[in-house]
Amino acid sequence: MPIFVTGTGTNVGKTFFSALVLARYAESLGLFYWKPIQTGADDDALRVQTLSGCAADRILPGFARYTLAASPHYAAECEGTALDIAALQTALAVHAGRKGIIELAGGLMVPLTRTFTNCDLLQRGGLPAVLVADTELGTINHSLLSLAALKNSGIECHGIFFVGRDNHLMTDNMRTICELGGVQLLGNFILPPTPLSPAEFRRAAVTFDAEGLVAAALV
Repeated sequence: MPIFVTGTGTNVGKTFFSALVLARYAESLGLFYWKPIQTGADDDALRVQTLSGCAADRILPGFARYTLAASPHYAAECEGTALDIAALQTALAVHAGRKGIIELAGGLMVPLTRTFTNCDLLQRGGLPAVLVADTELGTINHSLLSLAALKNSGIECHGIFFVGRDNHLMTDNMRTICELGGVQLLGNFILPPTPLSPAEFRRAAVTFDAEGLVAAALV
């Protein structure tokens, strides 16, 4: 079955993590990538394909796209429409029997409509999740709140993965979150000072998930 990739907020590394997974396992595990909802000028699906180098047919077409870089509920309203939750759930059910990555738009409590959040989508979908978090100051609070939201909603969390800069707080941040949140540490990726080229990214992905913990969540 697929897993949801959610994060403690916006721009914490969900797309980066998804690309790592696809670069490492797309072919060997037969994975797909799906970003159902995209807002703003970014194209996360294209970024995942470019970084990972996976085949184009492993990137599924999105369900909805909105021009404004904002929460999906508001971005849709600005275009005079609203996300069709029933149709989204139907589309999700189509992929429920396959192995892959479904990347959410933003964090767990981001509203897709005025009455339906990402957390609701995970809960209704009945699929497990991986939480992606930053390494910096503030990540303890954001991560533990996100883990509490998953637990309170009855959503299985396979673990947490950290993406960010190296800093003097990082090691204790990860330890504290895993201990207090009762969650498995899936690993971390320390970002270099300058962005990685696709070739550099793929070389780095070779050693990603050395213990096979992410792979175990996907099979």
